[in-house]
Amino acid sequence: MNLTPQPEFGKFWDRLGAYLLDAIIIGVPSFLLNYLNFVTIKSFIIYLILLALGIAYKPFMESKYQATLGKMVLNLKVTDYDLKPISYEKSFLRSLIYILPSLAVIPLQYIGFTDPEFKNIESYFTFSQSLGTAFPIMMILNFVFSLIILIDVIVLLTDEAAQNRSLKDRMAKTFVLKVRK
Repeated sequence: MNLTPQPEFGKFWDRLGAYLLDAIIIGVPSFLLNYLNFVTIKSFIIYLILLALGIAYKPFMESKYQATLGKMVLNLKVTDYDLKPISYEKSFLRSLIYILPSLAVIPLQYIGFTDPEFKNIESYFTFSQSLGTAFPIMMILNFVFSLIILIDVIVLLTDEAAQNRSLKDRMAKTFVLKVRK
């Protein structure tokens, strides 16, 4: 007789909610700081620092606490296939689909922060549009990475094992579980 409780896997809507909460908690302040940096200071170094903090957020939180702030609010946690906490490296691997787009545009952002043609632009949105026009590869990269995220969601929604594993969960061999109170 097995008395070990079976894990409850995180549902799509809980995971989406956690993602949206993280976007609000981390994404909005990050966007505002980047916006202020662009319109006032225009420092590529500050951009890199904010980028590094954004990249480290999920791997740090998931390896140290098993959850981001959004997951904590919705009582979700990330584990390995043995239901144990994951390492920073494993969490970093889970986050690659979000990290790679940021890393891919660093050289273009550098040009934007240092080229006099771009440096004189005072509107953040004009800057982004001008960068996209000058470097069409940005649009292609945005499309490719959006497609990867869409595939990640489709894999999550169609998981036949009913474990609600996304593409990134499969890559890192992780589960997202509902925490029982």
